[in-house]
Amino acid sequence: MKTLDLKIDGMGSAHCVGVVNNIVTKQDGAAIETIEIGKATVRYDPEKVSPETIVQEIEKMGYKVV
Repeated sequence: MKTLDLKIDGMGSAHCVGVVNNIVTKQDGAAIETIEIGKATVRYDPEKVSPETIVQEIEKMGYKVV
């Protein structure tokens, strides 16, 4: 497993935290290590999911990963 630290613009509430958590955990091979408003640390298996895919899925929901 590898770790991906993300800064996420647009996460302004606990609801947003829940949305991002759901997006990440729906990806096969990805799990949230820590998450709070504005940032998340994701553990992922590079043989199952790429960091780019994780970021794309988060951004599809209207958030901006910087």
